[in-house]
Amino acid sequence: MLKIIFPTVIWLFIAAQSTAAQNIKGIVRDGESGEPLVSVSLLIVELGEGTTTNKNGEFIFPVLEAKGAYSLRVQHLGYASSGIVITLPDDTAEVLDIRLTRRNLLIREIMLTTSPTGSSISYQPVQSFNAGDLQVRSSNSFGEMLDGSPGVSMRSFGSVTSRPVIRGLDGDRVLVLQNGERMGDLSETAHDHSISMEPLAAYRVEVVRGPASLLYGSSALGGVVNIFTDDVPERWENNVHGNAAFFGNTGNRSGAGYGHIIYGTDHWAMNSRLSYRQAGDLTTPDGRLPGTYLQNLTGSAGVGYKNDRVTGGLALGGLDKAYGLPESVDDPNEEIEIRMNNQALQGKLNRESDGFINNIEFRMNAVRYFHEEVGISSRRTLRQEDVSLDFHQHSFNSTVTLRHKPLAFLGKGAVGFHTQIRSFRVGGHEALTPDANSRSIAGFIYEEAPLSPALTFQFGARFDLRDLDAVENALYPGFNEKKVTGTLSGSLGLHYQPLPHLELGAQVARAHRTPTVEELYANAPHLGVAAYEIGDPSLGNEIGHGFDLFGRFATEWLSLEAATFYNRINDFIVRQPAGEIHAPSGFPVFEFQSADAELWGGEIEVKVRPAKNIIFSGSTDYTHGTYINDLFEPLPFMPPLKHNVALSYDTGSWWVGTQSNLVHGQNRTAKDEPETEGYALLHINGGYRFRPPGNHVISVRLDNATNTRYRDHLSRVENRNYPMPGRTGNITWRWIF
Repeated sequence: MLKIIFPTVIWLFIAAQSTAAQNIKGIVRDGESGEPLVSVSLLIVELGEGTTTNKNGEFIFPVLEAKGAYSLRVQHLGYASSGIVITLPDDTAEVLDIRLTRRNLLIREIMLTTSPTGSSISYQPVQSFNAGDLQVRSSNSFGEMLDGSPGVSMRSFGSVTSRPVIRGLDGDRVLVLQNGERMGDLSETAHDHSISMEPLAAYRVEVVRGPASLLYGSSALGGVVNIFTDDVPERWENNVHGNAAFFGNTGNRSGAGYGHIIYGTDHWAMNSRLSYRQAGDLTTPDGRLPGTYLQNLTGSAGVGYKNDRVTGGLALGGLDKAYGLPESVDDPNEEIEIRMNNQALQGKLNRESDGFINNIEFRMNAVRYFHEEVGISSRRTLRQEDVSLDFHQHSFNSTVTLRHKPLAFLGKGAVGFHTQIRSFRVGGHEALTPDANSRSIAGFIYEEAPLSPALTFQFGARFDLRDLDAVENALYPGFNEKKVTGTLSGSLGLHYQPLPHLELGAQVARAHRTPTVEELYANAPHLGVAAYEIGDPSLGNEIGHGFDLFGRFATEWLSLEAATFYNRINDFIVRQPAGEIHAPSGFPVFEFQSADAELWGGEIEVKVRPAKNIIFSGSTDYTHGTYINDLFEPLPFMPPLKHNVALSYDTGSWWVGTQSNLVHGQNRTAKDEPETEGYALLHINGGYRFRPPGNHVISVRLDNATNTRYRDHLSRVENRNYPMPGRTGNITWRWIF
């Protein structure tokens, strides 16, 4: 690791220095209100120079030595694009005042998760949530925040462990990233594990619906959730700035505080963030759901460097978290608690050049992760704790991406390399698996070829080589097994935009997922999920062949998106009930088995703006999952058909809105899987934006306003008598200074 970190730091220090030159300065404002706009994108087209506005709407283009007339392109989500001509050096003497016209809906937005080339062209359905969206959706977990968006559901085991489900796939088939790299936690391995990221720290989240193994390898078979933070400074203004936030929730008496501060100079910046979150047990229409409490402390500190060609930095962060599990709800004297902590070192480096390879990007994340599962027994004044299971994991992930200029019939493209090293140690008197060491290396190529002004073709391939050594520990003496697998992924895509307001996209992809250590070698009770789990060492890689087709139409007053998909997965691994009880533990036995499966379905979303301040939106999505066998049995835990309808009134200074969720019953269930009834929920939200003495936003939300008693089909709480949360009030305040 040191061989990678030290050259990175040295490169940052000795990167080429900038020279004094003329500057283009200005401010971008809302064309109606005149208020400054934050994070507006500006680009001098001929020079390829870009920047964004700060919190005061100001921008500056340093190091401009060119002369003559150039095109300045100005873009901001929610506004019509603008283009003006600037003359160098004449316009360096004045401050430009740029006014943008509101436009509620835009078609194209660069999705960093799906575009290694920085292109705004999409070949599969993607969705982004900016800081404003995330504030309105504020919650105790990312699963709750993203639940209800098209194609996305929530696997819940209480609030803390909620995790996104994309098109019926979850766990290790949905990859959750932080700034494009794996987070190094165990949230994907079992439904009692949580994501090791504070929700208030995210300023943007991107969701990819469908296979993404081409860019991210194993675990991206069903989709990707990419969480962006400012831990490593990349864009800043001189002097001190930052933001602070507070979140409160009545449903579990939770509160969270967050602060982020950054100090910047022309070339250097230092920043830090700190947050604390505490929550009690969830409240349902039937009363309290025991074992759903939370305590969480997180923080990070980072340093960044930039000049005209190089940006980069390092950040060191940590987390300490404890939360309960609703597994012993029938015994008030028994509790199950998970205690986890981690330390993570992130690094980024990006260098521009004038050659054919015009950009080189390096990302890395080194993580030490620990968690233990503790059984707590309380008898009168006596309290006993028993550590049944603990995990120690050290992991290192890094990606190098080389982007090139157009060549011959090819447009922009990229070549990349990914490395992952993982050391996994299991302890406790109920150690679930043997220890394991794994190493993987991958290479990928991604190319776009413009076939006409309206039609673009994309193709790519990736090869992953993984070496897994499962070795002995205290409960698996003498164990030693080695698995080496090589897997090929690839994709072909078309993007067609026959009209300015219409775009169509299609992609076929081959994706994969390698079995987890638990799926291969587990043979022990798992306290957190109250099950005795048995793995199968003969399980092979899951191989998926998928097809996505989508269309988007957007004008000033109407946006419509429709997507459909089909995904066939060979050797699909499922945790199946064996129909027996493990006598020593008293837990039901579950076995990991595989069979071919297929999933198909789609999503439709519409947004209408009948008047200047009014927005109506609605969406529908459905997923159908089936084993391909003689009986064509349903896959377990498939989300039911659901509809969402929302209406909002937004003046720019304040807003108010309502949302309704209509979820159908799910009676197409797997063996021993209970059916669930349909339900309807009503939510109300509102908020206010004001500036003096800074940028403040206060938002409030009332979830399940009618206190409806309902059961979510993807809930993993075994006692089916416990419903989901009842009427819940939320408040979030954020100050940007």
